[in-house]
Amino acid sequence: MDLIANGDKQGTKSKGKQKQKILTFAELNTVRDRHPGQKIVQCHGVYDVLHAGHLAYFQSAKQFGDILIVSLTSDRYVNKGPGRPYFTGLVRAAMIAALEDVDYVVLSDFATAVPSIDELKPHFYVKGPDYRDKTKDVTGGIYAEEAAAERHGGKLMFTEDETFSSSSLLNRFFINWSEDQQATISKIRELGGEDKIAQVLARVGEQKILVVGEPIVDTYRFCIPENISSKSPSISARLLYEENYAGGSLAIANHLADFGREVHLLITHGNEPYFREMLREKMDERVILHHVPLANVPTPRKMRYIAVDKAQRIFEITDLRADQWGTQSSEEFTKQLLEASRKVDTTILADFGHGLFEGPMLETTAQIKSFIALNVQTNSSNYGFNIFRKHKRFNYLSLDTREARIAYSDRYSAPLDIGRRACRDLADIKASVAMTLGQNGSYFFAGSGTTEHFSPAFADNVVDATGAGDAFFCLTACLLNAGCEPELIPFIGNVFAGLKTKIIGNKSAVTKMALMKTVAAILK
Repeated sequence: MDLIANGDKQGTKSKGKQKQKILTFAELNTVRDRHPGQKIVQCHGVYDVLHAGHLAYFQSAKQFGDILIVSLTSDRYVNKGPGRPYFTGLVRAAMIAALEDVDYVVLSDFATAVPSIDELKPHFYVKGPDYRDKTKDVTGGIYAEEAAAERHGGKLMFTEDETFSSSSLLNRFFINWSEDQQATISKIRELGGEDKIAQVLARVGEQKILVVGEPIVDTYRFCIPENISSKSPSISARLLYEENYAGGSLAIANHLADFGREVHLLITHGNEPYFREMLREKMDERVILHHVPLANVPTPRKMRYIAVDKAQRIFEITDLRADQWGTQSSEEFTKQLLEASRKVDTTILADFGHGLFEGPMLETTAQIKSFIALNVQTNSSNYGFNIFRKHKRFNYLSLDTREARIAYSDRYSAPLDIGRRACRDLADIKASVAMTLGQNGSYFFAGSGTTEHFSPAFADNVVDATGAGDAFFCLTACLLNAGCEPELIPFIGNVFAGLKTKIIGNKSAVTKMALMKTVAAILK
């Protein structure tokens, strides 16, 4: 009994020590004061599966100074693909805090290490030997981290230990990829994998891109459902707060801002004060805005009531008009469209079916000389009235299964057969076609169906599917015009769309860094 009791005391003491080693982010700037005159060393990462390589790395890092702090990327910023992180941030922090060489651990709720470096101001920021050649860091994050360290008088250092890959270990022993996912991963590796994808994204980075489409304000009103109303069979919910997100063509432009050389956005809008404020606050500063205000035509707005705990939609109200060219002149807008399209490589036509692409606009888009990518969406406000066959010229069409079924009044054919039919119908204009299948992945038909390629989805723990199709569409369009191998296009598009599903509404855009980190983790 004494031995057992003593063991319990030792375990309790050990857990207490681990807890003391785990800091809050706000406590990072106190570390230097706690250890005056001592050299502070920082390591940063995910550390999802603790292995021998990590132990050697921490031991070597500690030799650069006296106090070792390990900062961990919080769960929501881990861009490692489906099933990641395998262990939650609290579990990862506890595992690392148990290591003798580690003095402190902190969970960093940011996408990069830079905020934690700025807060801690380490004397040495230490990376493994695989980062010594900075050009091989496809995310480019190492340069920002080095700049942050030097900004506070610190220095970037590298260890020389043998490294292991947590992603490789997880992919091999923990994550159960489906047969389709395994086959796709093998195929992408054979085509050159991560390096090949980085090369084609570099070519996308040379493009000038024009996005044309309806701006949509996505207003999310977060609520707590409480009960059924006592006077009618309706849900009664308590309003907590609301947020406006830049949706529609605004979201597409924000996504592409991190990829293209130049991104231009051409829109009409109602010139409401709240909308002008949203443009200032929500649009990426790299997006070059061209706009034509229309009197008495409201900016398309969708107000969604969301159960805050699970991000589930309760109800939706829309403020939309599809007759803008019936009451307004399109002359100024079509003039700007033709002028802007002459100066770009890729023109993205995002037709959300709210009145922009009607009448004279369809005649104008047929005159565009640059590469045209088209997405024609079906939603509750335009059901059955917005089909791709109203457009006369385009090089690439992206649509989902429902949009294709409506276009052909075909409820029951297999998606693959409907995609093939669309390719046959578009043979004269030689347009490539993509068909997204939601959680089942996507098809890509190159050159009017001369080759067919399938990729499964790479997404889990979906927060909000809103805008995932737009994300797939805009990036795959640029990939196609950049000469990307057709086998890679649906894979990259699915990974990009999967990252979008982890973001509620269009609160933020998916970055190139996030995409490349996820691609690298999946292909390990």
